[in-house]
Amino acid sequence: MLKNFLLFFFGFLLALPSISAVWLRPSSIKQGEIIVVTGLYHQFGQSISFLGDCKLEFNNKDFPFYREVVNYEEFKNSGGISGYQFIARIATTPLTKVGKTDVVLACPNGKEAFNVQILAENFPVQNIQLTDSKNSLQKTDKEDLAIKNAINTSSPYRLWDPVKQWVAPNTARRSAAYGLRRTYNGKLAENYFHKGIDFAAFTGGAIVAPAKGKVALVGIEKDGFAVHGNCIFIDHGQGVVSAYLHLSEVLVKQGQEIQAGQLIGKVGDTGIATGPHLHFGIYVNGENVSPEPWLKFPIP
Repeated sequence: MLKNFLLFFFGFLLALPSISAVWLRPSSIKQGEIIVVTGLYHQFGQSISFLGDCKLEFNNKDFPFYREVVNYEEFKNSGGISGYQFIARIATTPLTKVGKTDVVLACPNGKEAFNVQILAENFPVQNIQLTDSKNSLQKTDKEDLAIKNAINTSSPYRLWDPVKQWVAPNTARRSAAYGLRRTYNGKLAENYFHKGIDFAAFTGGAIVAPAKGKVALVGIEKDGFAVHGNCIFIDHGQGVVSAYLHLSEVLVKQGQEIQAGQLIGKVGDTGIATGPHLHFGIYVNGENVSPEPWLKFPIP
């Protein structure tokens, strides 16, 4: 059922100015889910703002709108005047405050708030034991800056197919879920949650790209990626980035275009890892979200 999907929609109706409206569906979402906002314009009194000139404000962060072609023939024949809409994606995480809150549409001609209810999700605690050598590892400045730049990549065009679910990057069983709290050697990690899904694969297991994209970052353990290890970050367009950590081998290059199902690397235990596995994560406008719906349902 749609109510069980971890993807929800705000729909801004494409209508005449006199009946311009906002369509909210549904009004409640769980921590770690995303909100999608689509439409062409919004009316404030007697004035109209195109959503491409607007932004969404949520949880002290701005989320941009991207132009999305929905009818290529119309878009081409009109010289880009019609055949498109605007789309924005709002991310929530396990750290998003539970309760009623507002998503604010901020446009040149005004602002309007739309109320949503953020519901608590159950994120259990996992106990991790690290060797002294692993536990002493710290992110290098180079690693920290490179990762921040990668997850905040914001290219203008959607590269993945919105009518197909993403391919699982590995076929092994899952050993750790998204959103877990963790203790490391008995100490709870503050303001932390597990930023992805772990696949308990053996060293050398195949890792494939779940969707079309472009390699935004290749990190190598010996070059300073002490925590993430050998890793790949793929830009899928419009603020959506996927991450693959702790690899034994990287088989792509930075800037390379990638197709869904393409072999990109092999499983390993580089960086901070207790054993061979693949950590797979997804970021939306720099915020880490649950990968589960992307592997189950088509995501617009």
